[in-house]
Order: sequence, then structure tokens, then C-alpha cells
Amino acid sequence: MTNDRMHKREVSVGVLARASMPFQDFLDAIPAGAVAVDGQGEIAALNEELLDQFGYRADELLGERIELLIPSPLRGDHIGHRSRLVENHHARVMGAGEILHGQRKDGSIFPVEVGLRALPFEGDFVLAIVSDRSDQARAVASEAHEEVLAHELKHQQVVAREMGHRVKNLLATVTALITLSARGATSPKAMEESLRGRLIALSSVIDLSLRSPSDPAGGTLSIEEVLRAVLSPFMWTSVEADKISLTGPCLVVGARPAEVLALVFHELSTNALKYGSFRHSDGRVDVTWELIEDQVVLTWQERAIQFVAATPSVPGFGMTLMRRLIEMEFRGRTERQVTDLGWTTRITVPLSVLGISPAKL
Repeated sequence: MTNDRMHKREVSVGVLARASMPFQDFLDAIPAGAVAVDGQGEIAALNEELLDQFGYRADELLGERIELLIPSPLRGDHIGHRSRLVENHHARVMGAGEILHGQRKDGSIFPVEVGLRALPFEGDFVLAIVSDRSDQARAVASEAHEEVLAHELKHQQVVAREMGHRVKNLLATVTALITLSARGATSPKAMEESLRGRLIALSSVIDLSLRSPSDPAGGTLSIEEVLRAVLSPFMWTSVEADKISLTGPCLVVGARPAEVLALVFHELSTNALKYGSFRHSDGRVDVTWELIEDQVVLTWQERAIQFVAATPSVPGFGMTLMRRLIEMEFRGRTERQVTDLGWTTRITVPLSVLGISPAKL
């Protein structure tokens, strides 16, 4: 340390040593609320900052118990805390790591941080430094609110995109059903009846996929029943029915798994209309499902002699949604294989997530 710095330090120490500040002036110099409490818990001194925080006049608090500034339900516990502090003459932060609260004269509650120190005076006085943390609490609440809003907005965007995709799929399906109905119709009347029947069948699929899990009418369905509900618009005539094969054991699934399976099968059917075997007059679909140990393996195979798949260059939102449903809802996996005759989609899901126990088989 240089001689100049040593001299300045000696001057400063001397000034402080000669200083004699009244205790009230000391409290008023503190840039926070300050209150001195005696051994009986009565307020002996305070500063203007504390009066501003709690909305009192000095004569309304001096001589009153400090618990007056604490929310009513917490006053009993505070008396015990104060007594223990008097016995332990150490500075500390009251309620470290916790959110403390004060109560204003008008009854309103606000968050505070309190530092405590036992004073070396006769009578076991305690000095409390009170900092209003309302701004900090508002900032934290605002940040949490913004995070919730951001999450909700992201969720709404996903839902909107999914609904837009479903509407497009629905329009594509209706267009394909019109083509199918016109292909085998012998008269306008026959086409009308065929199209009406297909649309009614399609509406039942939509109802199944949108049914609430808590709907008492939901019940349970087998995998084959869900498949037939989804594929019924494409099996309206015997010729069309012969081009679709469903083979597998009778596996009855729970209400929610049935709804998810309906969405998955509807996505596969729509893709077959847009890009796969349903686009070809000689196209057919073979669906099989089997139990392999504790898993259900379902295979959706599309074939056509002159198969020309109009596969998009990148996976569409529909296929992404289908994989997400299988992975998140069923904890399963999806595989797709492409050949010159068509493509095969294989779905594997644990038996347990379908609401089927081995004892029921």
C-alpha cells in the first residue's frame, strides 16, 4: 500500500471514530425500510421508508407489536421465530430461500425480504431491514405468464396446422369418393346413392376419431372394426371390397387407442388415395396384424400391377403426424418399405398401450 493510500485510510478511520450519529438518523440513512423492536416485540423506532412501505404514520406503529406488519395467519409463528433470534445474536436473512410477506395498513399483502440483526443494547433489541420485493415478484410472474402464452401459441399453431391438414385430407377423400362412385355407376341415381353411402360411412370415421375418451358411448372396438369403419367408404361395392383384405386375430382395444388407430388408418387411406394403390384401378390393400411376444405388429401393404407412387419428395405433415401419434401415444415405431409393386408400412406397438392384457387374449 502506498504512503498516500495509507494516509487517506487513516483520515477516514479517524472521521468515523469521531462520528456520533443519533440512532434515528442512522435508521433514516438506510435506503430501505428499517425498524427496531425490543425484547417484548414492540416497535421502538422506525424510518420513513418503512412507513411508506406499510402505509402507516409513525404514531400508529410506535409501541405496537411488530406482528401488526405481518399477515394475520402468520403472526403466531413469527413470535416464536423472534424469540429464537434474540437468543442467537447473529445477523441473518429471515426466511432465507422463502417468499416472505408483509401486510399494509389497508390489509393488502406484498412480498418482502427481511434482514435481521440483534443490537448490542440493553433490552434485547432487534433491527430488521425490510425490502419491498413487489417489482421482482411482478417481473417473475410476468415472465412465467409470457412463457405460458408462448407455449399456448405454439400449441395453437400446431393444432391449426393439423386441422388444416385434416380439412385438405377430407376434401381429397371426398374428391376420390366422387371418382369411385362415378366409375361404377350405371345412372345418375346410382351414383347419387353410392356417393351418399360413402359419405355417411366417412362421417362415422370422423365421429370415431373425434369422440372424447370420456364419452360413455365410446366403448371399445376391435382392430378389425376400426379398420372396417375407416375403409368402408372404399369398400362400398363388392368389387372394391375384394381389393381390400383384413386379416388378424380379434384384438379389442380401449376407447382412446381406438381413436388414435382411426386417425392412423385414415392417414394411411388418404395417402393411398393421393399417392398409392387407391389411385390405380387394379390397386389393392392387404392389412394384417399379429401378436409377436408382447407387441402388436400391423402391416399395411399396397400393391398395383402398374404401380406408380406419387410420393412427395419429403415426408408430409400427415406422415409426420402419424409417426408422432404412434411414437408418443403408443410408444411404438413405424417402418416403410418401397418396391416396384407398391409400398409396405409396418407399425409396431406394445400390447399394453392398446388396453389389452394377456389375460384377455
